[in-house]
Amino acid sequence: MRVTLSVLSVLCALVLARPVFSQEAAAVIWHDRGDVTALDFGGAPLGTERGPGLEFTFVSESTNGTSPKFVVEDEYGTTWKVKLGDEAKSETAATRLLWAMGYVVDLGYYRPSARVKGMPMLARGQRFVTNGDTVTGLRLERARGGQASEAWSWYDNPFVGTREFNGLRVMMALMNNWDLKNVNNGATHPAGGGGEYGVTDLGAAFGRTGNPFTRSKGVLKDYADTRFIDEVTPTHVDFVMRSRPFFLSAVNIPNYRLRTRMERVAKDIPIDDARWIGARLGQLSVDQLNDVFRTAGFTAVEVEGYTRAVQRRIAALIALSPSTPAESVESRTEGTAPTEVTRDSSRCRTSTCRQAPVRETLTAIGIGTPYAQAMVGGFEQGAGVGGGAQVTTADAIPGVTFRAAALTSTKRYRRFDAEAFLPNIRGSRNHADVWFSHMERDLDFFGIGPRTPTTLGTRFAVVQRSYQGTLSRDLAAHVQAGVYAQVMETQSSRGSDATITPIDELFPGTPDLAVSRWIPAFGEPPRIVSYGAFLEYDTRDNRVGLTRGVNLYGRVSSADGRGGRQAPVRYGWTEREFDVRGYIPLGSPRTSLLVRHRGQFKAPGAGNQIPFTNLAWLGGRQYLRGYHSYRFRGNNMVLVSMEVQQTLRSMTPTRGIDVYGLADTGQVWGDARSTTDPTVLDGQAFSSRNWHTGVGTGLQYRHSPSVAARIEVGRSREGTEIYVTLSRGF
Repeated sequence: MRVTLSVLSVLCALVLARPVFSQEAAAVIWHDRGDVTALDFGGAPLGTERGPGLEFTFVSESTNGTSPKFVVEDEYGTTWKVKLGDEAKSETAATRLLWAMGYVVDLGYYRPSARVKGMPMLARGQRFVTNGDTVTGLRLERARGGQASEAWSWYDNPFVGTREFNGLRVMMALMNNWDLKNVNNGATHPAGGGGEYGVTDLGAAFGRTGNPFTRSKGVLKDYADTRFIDEVTPTHVDFVMRSRPFFLSAVNIPNYRLRTRMERVAKDIPIDDARWIGARLGQLSVDQLNDVFRTAGFTAVEVEGYTRAVQRRIAALIALSPSTPAESVESRTEGTAPTEVTRDSSRCRTSTCRQAPVRETLTAIGIGTPYAQAMVGGFEQGAGVGGGAQVTTADAIPGVTFRAAALTSTKRYRRFDAEAFLPNIRGSRNHADVWFSHMERDLDFFGIGPRTPTTLGTRFAVVQRSYQGTLSRDLAAHVQAGVYAQVMETQSSRGSDATITPIDELFPGTPDLAVSRWIPAFGEPPRIVSYGAFLEYDTRDNRVGLTRGVNLYGRVSSADGRGGRQAPVRYGWTEREFDVRGYIPLGSPRTSLLVRHRGQFKAPGAGNQIPFTNLAWLGGRQYLRGYHSYRFRGNNMVLVSMEVQQTLRSMTPTRGIDVYGLADTGQVWGDARSTTDPTVLDGQAFSSRNWHTGVGTGLQYRHSPSVAARIEVGRSREGTEIYVTLSRGF
């Protein structure tokens, strides 16, 4: 009986213990190194393993990767992988910094030179060999024989969403490691399960991120001149990571998609996780950082420069807080939930966005330097596709950013801007923008009123110079209010197209005064002084797929001026504007209803007029598709627009191809001149018979949250219009 009970007891114990024995070990990506301040990078090998010896024997050469590589064995029988070239120093420093922060990495050791017995003629890297057996500039990394390793993905792994994994993403951005391919990651999987996940190739670090023409490795100046933080929302932070290839290389679609996707590794990282790794980095002393780069073979000047640059980045991480304003939005990394997007008030550091006097956004596209960028936009409709270049001081001058832009369009119109932007005025919620603008272009004209015929179609040229400034404050996360003032002088004249009847010859024999009354301020340069206030509520989120949220905007202003030199005409009016936009998902994120309602109401004072160039208008791709640009002009206008968008193909969280149907309706009224007698007013009142409607369809390729290529066809009772634009629509 005793034997039976003993056997049963042992069996029960084994059964109960089986889940414990069969449980797989957890996968690991991070280890606590203990007291970071006690880590010694100065000479002794890091960790518990012996460093490389002094005597080496050649084993074999490797042809993998872009850098010359071969394998050696030291006097202790340890096998080492040798890398030569411009990655040797940068990778050694990167592995040491990453190891200090607790991450799984094979430490690199740098040797200025070493003798290697049995050295053959190398297929690659022979220029680093002298005297037959002396090799210069070696990075030595322990060869882990017998341990199978497989690549793992930044976008799909057991650690997505964890603090430690997000800290690793921050480290990649901090070191400017732009080569984030899966094959540069390695995971070991022992028989008991689990395993260690680490980054196995860090050579493309401590230079500039970018395309093959702009990126670099281990170049101090490039690293020090690169911006670190791209955008901050109340909860998340985006870091600068440029890996998108040169646009002409898009013919190699798989590589273009692979490289572009890498940028998302450094995007949408929780602020708390970024501050966590920043706090750990902040424990490193100046001497420790110096030793990281000194033992990697950098010169004394480079060591000092890299230490200062890394310290600045560490300070930026520590300074992150939920109240830090946003700068720009690029994309969202897979594996993390969509985050709330705040009032994007500081994005003007990297683009040009204005709420008044005219709402506009010139989207910036980086070209590898913080002091210059390409621009998209700059003109209202009817100018073709516009864009140009902008030079800027970026963050070189504390407290203010100066910018100058030169823009043109496919119709050869011109615009020049000079600007001073102050992002923080006695607090990060207050902003000021002062700029000068000069523009020369042609615009369509069909008369003034809701029923002018297309037979009167003509064009006029305009030269417009303006000085303006805005002062705004972020009242809440999604609310901004501001005031503005502007001085504008507009000179109008005949259009440049000689095949079109000139604007001042539409009515042959009509006295100049009658023409002036019919087209107020034509041929004269009225100087208009205006001032007003605006309020915006914006919850739009286009970081993933189709846009969601609402945008509410209101503006009131007053405008006063002097008449032309030829006639005692007075100009002056009050103005009110509203713009309501809604972006409503229908059933899934791939289908959305877009609704817009806009109104503009201008009331001239007694005896005053409104220059025809300042009238409200409808018609064209922005307002009332299916009609010619600027088809109808009047004192007042209302517009209702709708789109139903359906995603055909999602390429990334921000990129995709959509098809949509559209419908617009609107009208103008007030101070309309008769098309037969310029002295007779017509169309003064809002009327149901003055509505104009257009319908159509379109196709768009969403390239980023701010840029999309759209082609749309609008059909109205006046004909069919085709529009090609680089925008996300309304």
